Amino acid sequence: MSEAAPQRLSKQTLNHLFIEGLGVSVKQHSGVNPLLVDLMPPFPLRIRAYLYNCTNPPGGRAPDEYKFQIILPGQQRNTRGMLDYSDGRTPVLAAYARVTDEVKGGVFVLWDPYKHKEFAYSANMQVRTDTIIRALYEPVASSVRANGEIILAARPEHLTEALWMRVEIRLKEATS
Repeated sequence: MSEAAPQRLSKQTLNHLFIEGLGVSVKQHSGVNPLLVDLMPPFPLRIRAYLYNCTNPPGGRAPDEYKFQIILPGQQRNTRGMLDYSDGRTPVLAAYARVTDEVKGGVFVLWDPYKHKEFAYSANMQVRTDTIIRALYEPVASSVRANGEIILAARPEHLTEALWMRVEIRLKEATS
């Protein structure tokens, strides 16, 4: 007998987990989808977070992969989506993978938004299960996809650290 997958979380719940994970670093936040967040020094990032549920549906993927499907607010079928880089905001492309039935029993997975500037409607984004599992006992776990993209995963309480790692990775790539 197989266990049912954990229920998908609402955008409001995903936003709450994200804000709660950032904790005292949050200066202000607004919006639902995408979520706009300003962080305080020493991490004065202004982010635009696109948050999704990351799941492992039976029959939908290899058993060792989780995925989410990216659809931007207002994006129509058969159109290309583009992340919003305006207003000095850094886009964050993240999905929350629940590994238990508990709402807080999961990790945020961060993809590189610069590797996904444009994408098809409902494009699949994958992460291997071992990356998610390592994030349960490491502050920030990482893996490298075949295309060179570095994916980060962290429990909510390590989200600020994961976001800074994401920024540092981007800065290294931009200067090399």
